[in-house]
Amino acid sequence: MGMRVTTIRPGFVAEVGGLDISRPIASPDMAALWEASDGHAVLVFRGQTLTDAQQIAFAENLGQPERYVFSYSSQIKLRLGRPEMADVSNLDAATGQPQTGSQRHRMVNLGNRLWHTDSSFRLPRGGFSLLYAHAVPPAGPLGAGETEFADTCAAYESLTPARQAMLEGLQAEHSLMHSRAVLGFTDFAPEERAALPPVVQPLVNTHPRTGRKSVYVASHASHVVGMEVADGRLLLMELIEAATRSGTTYRHDWQVGDLVLWDNRRSLHRGLAFDERFPRDMRRVTTSDGTEPVRTSRHQAMAAG
Repeated sequence: MGMRVTTIRPGFVAEVGGLDISRPIASPDMAALWEASDGHAVLVFRGQTLTDAQQIAFAENLGQPERYVFSYSSQIKLRLGRPEMADVSNLDAATGQPQTGSQRHRMVNLGNRLWHTDSSFRLPRGGFSLLYAHAVPPAGPLGAGETEFADTCAAYESLTPARQAMLEGLQAEHSLMHSRAVLGFTDFAPEERAALPPVVQPLVNTHPRTGRKSVYVASHASHVVGMEVADGRLLLMELIEAATRSGTTYRHDWQVGDLVLWDNRRSLHRGLAFDERFPRDMRRVTTSDGTEPVRTSRHQAMAAG
C-alpha cells in the first residue's frame, strides 16, 4: 500500500504507516518523511521491530547521532553497548531488573518527568529524538509511563505581539546538572561535568526548515542571561506553562514496537509515572541540530536508486 501519513493533531502530531524503518529508506519515502516532519513536530510509527543498530541507522537519515550523556565516565557501567543509545529504562545494568529508591540510573531518569527539550544543554543542541519501546509497563493507578508532548510553536504564537517582541534577543543558560539538581540529584562524575558544561540558548527559536518561531525552554534552563535569577525563572515558568496548558498537548500511550520521532526545536516532552515494579525498557537516539544526515555507503546506494 505504500507509506501513508495520518494526522492525529493538525500541525503537531501524525502517525506514519506502511513503512518498515528497520530497512534502508528509499529516497522517495525519505523525502515524504521530511515533508511529514516539516508539517508535524511528532511522528508515530507503530508495530516496528528494531535492533539498536537498526534504530541508530534510521536516525542517521535525520542527522548525526549524538553521544549518550552518561557514557563519558569509565566508572559507570552502562546497560546498552552503543554510545549513541540513551537508556531511558528503569532497568539495572548489572541485573536487568527494575530499580527502586535512590539508585543513580533511576535518579537520572526521573528528570525526564520534567518538561524538557532533549540536549538543549549542548552545542550543537538536540535536533530529532527517536524513542523506541522494547517493554511497556501495564496500566495502573500511577499510569503506564506515557509520554506527553507540547507544541512550542503554538506557545509562541499564543503570546501577544508585545510579549513576542520582549523575548527577542533574550537568552537562557541550560545545564543538565541544573535539571537534575531540581530533583536533588548532584552525583555527576568529573568527566561528565567536563563534557557537559552549561551553554546559552536563545529563548526564541526560528526553525531552520520551516521558518516558524517557537519558545525554546526546558527544565534544563536555569536562568535568563542578564535578568535577576528570580525574574528569569518566573519568565521560564510562564513560557513552559504557555506551551503545556490544557488542550494543547498530546499524550502517547505506548505499545511494544512503537517508535516516536520528535523535533526538539519545536516541542517539549515529559515521561509520566508508572508502577516501577514492572520493566519499562525505552531506548532513545538523538541527533545533533545543524548536521547533515550521515551518508554511509548503504545510504548512498539507496539514494542512487
